[in-house]
Amino acid sequence: MTHTHQLIKYLETFGELSSKDKKIIIDQTYFQKLEIGETFIETGKTAHKIGFIIEGVFRYFFYDREGNEITSFFMMDNQFVTNIISFNELTPSSGTIMAETTCSVIIIDRNSWELLSDSIPAWNSIISAISSNTLLEKTNFQRQIINQDAKSAYLQFVEKYPTVIQRVPLIHIASFLGITKFSLSRIRKKIVAEERLIAK
Repeated sequence: MTHTHQLIKYLETFGELSSKDKKIIIDQTYFQKLEIGETFIETGKTAHKIGFIIEGVFRYFFYDREGNEITSFFMMDNQFVTNIISFNELTPSSGTIMAETTCSVIIIDRNSWELLSDSIPAWNSIISAISSNTLLEKTNFQRQIINQDAKSAYLQFVEKYPTVIQRVPLIHIASFLGITKFSLSRIRKKIVAEERLIAK
């Protein structure tokens, strides 16, 4: 399966695409590889492209008033990556999207996105369904962890994003959970100790 066909397969879980539609998608997209630390969108810059992640993890972060780096969310395999407000409204991005691993991405630039929207009958309904599904998942997860203690929130994160734990520095996961790296390290050590006791 080619990279673009992985995107098409994902889109088809939300709506039907004809052979003509698929050809247009193939013609209007291109492949890009980003290495660890490379930015997809920088703070203050306007987003002019949307990516579909074939493989890898991106992190969206911003700085608070005290200059602390805050991780807002992660994006990974089979998800779209961009700052959608910046892309839709042509406004500067309020945060940065950075590759936390080597990332393989299918790129759709602004002109191609508009062409897909105009040329493919089901495009807008498919994208709307994906957006709704993504928002629902994000909202449900945030609701699940917001009132939990740090340990429970971490375990919930591990259950939801098991591969991220192995691929992203702990300091960013701690930031996402709203705790310090040292607190997260203590939690992880406590969990390991509890698992050893159970195993005995």
